[in-house]
Amino acid sequence: MSPLVSGYVLTDQAYVARLVERNLEENANATAQQKSSTQKRKGKSPSSTAKPVNIRFTPLDWELDEVTESLTGSPDMGSFDAVIACDCVYNEALIKPLVQTCADACRLRQRETGRNDGGAATPAICIVAQQLRDPEVFEGWIKEFSSQFRAWRVPEKALSKELRENTGFVVHIGILKDSGAP
Repeated sequence: MSPLVSGYVLTDQAYVARLVERNLEENANATAQQKSSTQKRKGKSPSSTAKPVNIRFTPLDWELDEVTESLTGSPDMGSFDAVIACDCVYNEALIKPLVQTCADACRLRQRETGRNDGGAATPAICIVAQQLRDPEVFEGWIKEFSSQFRAWRVPEKALSKELRENTGFVVHIGILKDSGAP
């Protein structure tokens, strides 16, 4: 997806910043080495024409922090196209703060256009991938998520092989109920 995405903002609590930054650096080095090796095999000299991937980390605590346009990290971008939460639903106490944070991040799109009906822009989508651990936590999450989002479960046949072979993972997609989208 990298060539199709202008930027990524990774969030987590502040204490993991060092680990995330190190992981990003290691992945950037591995990707650069892989591209160089591929270009050499094809008889091309390594070029600098590849678009750099804009990935940055910013701390975000669902219970304490407010979601504002500054989260995008760009004065030219006031909202997100997609909000992705991966394996974040595991604790009943965090359900409401997680769903509210996702909703607030998706609402940035509406604020950016200055409209409450969201009609001026395509609404942001929220994608939540999670491992099913505790049925009560999942039921609490889906109820809370559905209170703010129109939600669809991605059919198992549409998931990658690694996610559909009895792994206990599910993926849901949501669009804010107040986004004005059909």
